[in-house]
Amino acid sequence: MGIVFITIYGDSEKAFVNALHKETGRGVDLVLFEKPKPRRLAGRFRSAMTAARAGTFWRELWFGILLRLRRETGAVIRYFRESSPFESSPGYDPETLEVEDINSEETRAILERLSPDLIMVLGGSVLRHPVIQTAKKVVNLHMGFSPHYRGAVANQFAVLRRDTEKIGNTIHYVTNGVDTGDIIARVQADTTKPPADMFRELNYETRKKYIDIAKRILAGEDVPAQKQDAGAGDFFSLSEWTNEARYGVVSNIVRWERNGRL
Repeated sequence: MGIVFITIYGDSEKAFVNALHKETGRGVDLVLFEKPKPRRLAGRFRSAMTAARAGTFWRELWFGILLRLRRETGAVIRYFRESSPFESSPGYDPETLEVEDINSEETRAILERLSPDLIMVLGGSVLRHPVIQTAKKVVNLHMGFSPHYRGAVANQFAVLRRDTEKIGNTIHYVTNGVDTGDIIARVQADTTKPPADMFRELNYETRKKYIDIAKRILAGEDVPAQKQDAGAGDFFSLSEWTNEARYGVVSNIVRWERNGRL
């Protein structure tokens, strides 16, 4: 079998999947989505209680208000996922399937039947070992410059820290850790460009490289990779993506756009 592509819903992701399907000679057998899980009221209450116990409730509330008052907030947060467009399409060219849980036994059984040569990941939940072992090879496009910035909001924290030399993306093999697999390729951002253009170009160039790597793997090439030094960087979880952190990122991006540097 060919490729199983695991991703999230989105126009840029759809355009990329279709480009991948075309460039690999209709090599994508299935696109898998994990059903979006709405944040329930109970979850919001638990988050509020955690913030209250940590003494940050009112601080988080204040930064939440400030974020809503900043007209740039929505656009700036979207910068991190935007990509120069591949050819757009009204739908997905490969077959698609939505599952409740990407790591469920049901999903594992589906992948076991397909026995893909390659699983490619772009966004979504961390894959666990039973799913990983259903394919010959599994690769991920991580929107962060590994090993220095790992996790779901890696480039965001590089911006928050004003660490411009380590804004970038990483393509790596998938292991049982989070963004810790051997690195196949990294693309560093051109920070001389305005942030919106920079991220759009960064994500586009990385996705083009992702397609090239997929073609090489499918052709049977042994694509080399370099081991990561997991101790060389930091991991950032979504729980750290607080209102205060978001406000800091938005403020830094706006300052960058105004002054031409971060």
